Amino acid sequence: MKKILFSLVCMVAALQLSAQQPNISNPGFEQWTSGHPTGWTTSISGSVNVNLGFMTLPIPVSLNFGSQTTDAHSGDYALKLTANGMDLSNYGLPQFSWPGMAQLGTAGQFSVSLETIQQLVGLNPMDIDMSDIQNLNWDELASLRNVLSTGDAFTMVPSAMKVYVKYLPPVGVTDTMLILVGAYDEGAANMLIVGETPAAYGYLAVTDRIENYTELTVPIEFDPDDVSCDSLLIMFFSSSFLNANQQTELYIDDISFEYDYLSVESSERIKMNLYPNPATEYMMVNPADQSEVYDIMVYDINGKQIKSMERLTGNIRVDLKELASGTYFLKMMQSGNELVRKFVVE
Repeated sequence: MKKILFSLVCMVAALQLSAQQPNISNPGFEQWTSGHPTGWTTSISGSVNVNLGFMTLPIPVSLNFGSQTTDAHSGDYALKLTANGMDLSNYGLPQFSWPGMAQLGTAGQFSVSLETIQQLVGLNPMDIDMSDIQNLNWDELASLRNVLSTGDAFTMVPSAMKVYVKYLPPVGVTDTMLILVGAYDEGAANMLIVGETPAAYGYLAVTDRIENYTELTVPIEFDPDDVSCDSLLIMFFSSSFLNANQQTELYIDDISFEYDYLSVESSERIKMNLYPNPATEYMMVNPADQSEVYDIMVYDINGKQIKSMERLTGNIRVDLKELASGTYFLKMMQSGNELVRKFVVE
């Protein structure tokens, strides 16, 4: 009975989405207000508090990471992100750089001590020692929560987010771009620091230099029995750590979403089986509808398309010998519908 009710709900949702698919504010970064993309936060502000012994001196901080660029994938504009920093050398701390950050929605201000900033700058997120964590002032870190957006109103959990990006760290420099997506129910929530658990989430880390606009796919983990939410949070970072390289550039444009379950669970227009999974040298794709022509595309964990096969019918064998071990996604398109399934190569 539960599945029947769920199917009916999704059928109604599918009819609504066919007329107008839900989307976020300003997905193509065409609208700008006072130098900032409308509906997005691309700056942080607050104060770093320096203890002078007899008094505490708050140093105002305002860092902007985003700028309007005509180097767009489509339309007139796109968003360009770069790291930004502040010079605290007078207080025994070298220039401190915060990664370029863009968040869907609005955010507040922070207030932390210089000592806490010093501790954060010394952390390597790829190799954090437990003693470093224990020494952090968690009461102060909670105030950094204020610089995190609470997202934007959104009513349905997507199964994937797509976005066109260019990622340009300096040649010869290793850097990491991060994309975080979280869908929340019963009130907007922050994704980091204090860490309420999202109803659905997606995460993508990219280290490769991307010279030209490329569409990336961020798969979103969700519960097919609960595909409603009231807010969506999206965060882009030009680097994955503090003291980020200020020469790294991240270009972002044309965000869109997929809703797998609308074509699978609701009207059951398209189904397929994949086996074996995990796979080694090959995988079989068995569409439920053996008569209709279909296309398939294979993507790696970073959302990069690495294989495509078109105008297929019936059961087909996909050669996987050239793929390294890891997680991949296979998308099937048939009769105007599409379906994405995850598989593993061992």
